[in-house]
Amino acid sequence: MNELIESLQQLGLTSYEAKVLIALTRYGSGTAADIHALSGIPRSAVYGVITKLKDKGIIEIQNTKPMRYKSIPPERVINILKEDYEKAILYSREQLEVIYHAMSEQTEEDAVWNISGVKNVNDKIVQMLESAREEIIFASSYQPLDRVIGVYPIMEGIKETVLKKISEGVRMRMTGRSKDVVADITKQFPGVEARSYDAESSHPLKGGILVIDDREILVVTIKDDSVPPSLTATWYNGKEQVDIFKHFIDAEWENSKPIEY
Repeated sequence: MNELIESLQQLGLTSYEAKVLIALTRYGSGTAADIHALSGIPRSAVYGVITKLKDKGIIEIQNTKPMRYKSIPPERVINILKEDYEKAILYSREQLEVIYHAMSEQTEEDAVWNISGVKNVNDKIVQMLESAREEIIFASSYQPLDRVIGVYPIMEGIKETVLKKISEGVRMRMTGRSKDVVADITKQFPGVEARSYDAESSHPLKGGILVIDDREILVVTIKDDSVPPSLTATWYNGKEQVDIFKHFIDAEWENSKPIEY
């Protein structure tokens, strides 16, 4: 019985409403006094619960003296509760989306967030990519995406999102240290504009920079002194920070060599 009460609560009824519904379903009908005795809810709560169940359309009133109340058939009860539940889901999602996007638009400028952990970094990258409307720039000086996905399978979603945005007409540019590495990536992303700048260093930078529509930047760092390697990132949306990073990325782009397909 407790499991049934909990299940009905998950469909939107209160504990008292569930107990009254069960009592009326079991005994067919009853007066307010009967409902108090059969359901075990306080006498003072009976009429309030009856009114709410009536408003939901899952009990009916028999105009007798004293009045009697009965439940509608279980199939109809569940259909009503299911419909109300689905409406609540739809409404909640719509309102949360409105709040979420309103907050995104009001995000404080010059904000800086530090992000740690593979999943958190991955989720932020996907979120940023999804928001792109005009251009995605990725400057990488470390491992190509395939190798990163090999270590972190969860990041496969990044590849899917990039392909989706390219298909929507969003421009994507990328630079990398090695011509061979960048060439491998261009094969996976038809339409990407790619350049390389073969540079040698005994201490290569390990990470990359993601720029979205000249309005936000994510600097990702790969720490491969742990097993598996860990990811951290810093997100910026201040105009000054974006302009500084973008200046160096554009300079790198101009001094790099296009990849020929």
